[in-house]
Amino acid sequence: MRAERGEKSVFVKAKKGVVLTCGGFENNQEMIRNYLPGIPCCYTSGSPYNEGDGITMAMSVGADLWHMNNYAGPSMALKVPEVRTSFSMQALHYSKEILGGMIVVGPDGRRFCDEKYKTRHGKVPVNGSWLPLSTPCPMYMVFDHALFSAGPLYDAHPSHGWTQIVEKYDWSADNSRELAKGWVTRADSISALAAAIGLDAAALGESVARWNRACDAGHDAEFGRKLMMQPLGDGPYYAVELSPSMLNTQGGPRRNERAQIVRPDGTPIPRLYSAGELGSIYSYLYQGTGNIGECLAFGRIAGRNAAAETAWG
Repeated sequence: MRAERGEKSVFVKAKKGVVLTCGGFENNQEMIRNYLPGIPCCYTSGSPYNEGDGITMAMSVGADLWHMNNYAGPSMALKVPEVRTSFSMQALHYSKEILGGMIVVGPDGRRFCDEKYKTRHGKVPVNGSWLPLSTPCPMYMVFDHALFSAGPLYDAHPSHGWTQIVEKYDWSADNSRELAKGWVTRADSISALAAAIGLDAAALGESVARWNRACDAGHDAEFGRKLMMQPLGDGPYYAVELSPSMLNTQGGPRRNERAQIVRPDGTPIPRLYSAGELGSIYSYLYQGTGNIGECLAFGRIAGRNAAAETAWG
């Protein structure tokens, strides 16, 4: 194996075997487009360094792939070029009840989901099955001045997230810094806001009016939303463009019960093992916290079997 240290190449030869524990491909947009269903792009709330390198390395020696369409997502979050991972928005966080009106619309200017529904790792119930949350791009969180003035739009203190824990971006208390950066768009009217973000003014206006009528009636007939049932009040009005976001992916090189990476015919590739979310055992839906147990179980299996190999010259 060749690695880079500074400007020099370093060559490493394993004495017995190699265990790949390289994570997923959540930062490889080409793989996301090729393998993940229903999303043109996606940005992670986890490590920005997982780019699918373990997958391409394993494929180069003949590995089969499995579970490439399984990922912990999508959710809706802010992604800006200046920061490598996504921002969770306070008003979209399930536990947050904030003063002010807010809806999320797609490129047609219309709502497409219950914005406050707590997804199961990005999956929602649809006709008796669990499917990925619809994330038509571009998406916009549209809200009134009351919500803008209620505090930081960014949810900086959840229990996990690269932006929160590692990047530690200092979001302004009154959102003024982010407004100045262009991360938040402001306009005096809904029609002017629609023009500023490239949406049809009539469609967005009708979406706001329909939502306000639902709030007055106390019932969201379109999507059944029950939380934060507050109409959009006085302007100015604001919008934040949202992107699909996820925690991680599950797909990668197929492995057997001995943690050996296998070829398409099921035969093991000699001395090559894997563990964790790289080629996860989880197929259709990600199991909550499952990767942790999987890392421990298959890490131990892979380590034992690799250590038992006969050293080569």
